[in-house]
Amino acid sequence: MSQDRAVAEHPQLQPDSPFTRWRLAIAIMVVLSMLALVSAIYFQAPQWVGAKKTLTDYDAFHIAGTLALEGRADDAYRMVTMMEAQEAATGTRSFMPWTYPPPFTLFVAGLAKLPIGIGFLLFMGLSFVLYVHVIRRIAGSYTPGVMIVMLPTLVLLMRTGQNGFLTASLIGLFLLGFLQRKPGAGLPLGLMVIKPHLAVGITLLTLLERRWQAVLIAAATVITLLLIPTLVLGPDVWQGFLDGVAESGEYLKQGLYPMFRMTSVYAFAHTLGAGAGPAMALQAVVALCAVGSLIWLWRQKAAPHRLAAAICCVSLFVSPYNYDYDLAILGLAVAFVLPDMLQRTSALEQTGLVALGWAATGYGLIRTITMDNKPVRLSDDRLGIDAWSLMAPLLLLLILLSIRVLARSPLAAARPSAAGELPRPA
Repeated sequence: MSQDRAVAEHPQLQPDSPFTRWRLAIAIMVVLSMLALVSAIYFQAPQWVGAKKTLTDYDAFHIAGTLALEGRADDAYRMVTMMEAQEAATGTRSFMPWTYPPPFTLFVAGLAKLPIGIGFLLFMGLSFVLYVHVIRRIAGSYTPGVMIVMLPTLVLLMRTGQNGFLTASLIGLFLLGFLQRKPGAGLPLGLMVIKPHLAVGITLLTLLERRWQAVLIAAATVITLLLIPTLVLGPDVWQGFLDGVAESGEYLKQGLYPMFRMTSVYAFAHTLGAGAGPAMALQAVVALCAVGSLIWLWRQKAAPHRLAAAICCVSLFVSPYNYDYDLAILGLAVAFVLPDMLQRTSALEQTGLVALGWAATGYGLIRTITMDNKPVRLSDDRLGIDAWSLMAPLLLLLILLSIRVLARSPLAAARPSAAGELPRPA
């Protein structure tokens, strides 16, 4: 869509607004595509660019999938055997516990049939296209603005090969279907079994609205996704999964995870010196407040697009185990409320909010680039607590400021005419 058409659709926008400039969006996508190609080389053959192999997130996908193909899916869930597989495959090892449910393990087993670089490009390419499609359906002409705000997360995902685009797309497809009162919204809800801790908000909304057809479709999807890996990988995979979850819980308490990349209040408190117990208690309070605020907004009959944005934000504060790559979900919230935000802010305020958004979403990426890589030993204490985790307070500040902005009336110069009201997905 051209800039002129975007302005014609929404006359409250200035003609030179970067938030509707599709040429800028295309430039971002071209750069991200080039980054994906470079990342694929680093995964497949880093020696081609004179680099040493460094294990990154998609390596864990490929190794876990390879173990599943070898009939050893349960070994992926045990850190000792996972590290042995890392060393056998790459000659190096890293702290990458595998805690994804068996349905996702089966999924990465399919990807592992391909060379790692090809699998990376296929997975990231398709999931990114799906993510942009979902954002486009929500934000319309404001899609370039969403890409600008979420740029650090887009770069991070194209470098690591994580599944943030996929999970955010599933939540976005659910919200689009839900707002249109389609029972089919239950399908992406059920598919979120691959990361159930991110589906608390959308599950709660489904139950509050009593969308029983969507619940039945979601339940059937979950049951199917649980049965298939049981049949293909064997029932032992579930014991491995349960062992892996318990083991990772202990690692989380010990601070072995790279907590500077976590977005939870738990990680923030733990890295500032709070013990695992107090940090988890604070996390529980924040999670309850987040869920309570969602219920309050629903009871207050908030505008559907604002309620959808709130659901996306709540999803980021329920679990103590959230990473910066999960922040692709925040892009959905931005897509839902960006038009409202632009109507209520000056250019200076918009610049400040974008800068704060970049700091909140890019902190983990910058810390990864600037800090020294340390060898991982499971006997180490506080390995992940050496660097502060600051994304949670930055994200909370961004959300609180956005709430204040949304409570304003539109600026006089930006007030749309009746013919220029913004389209909504419902």
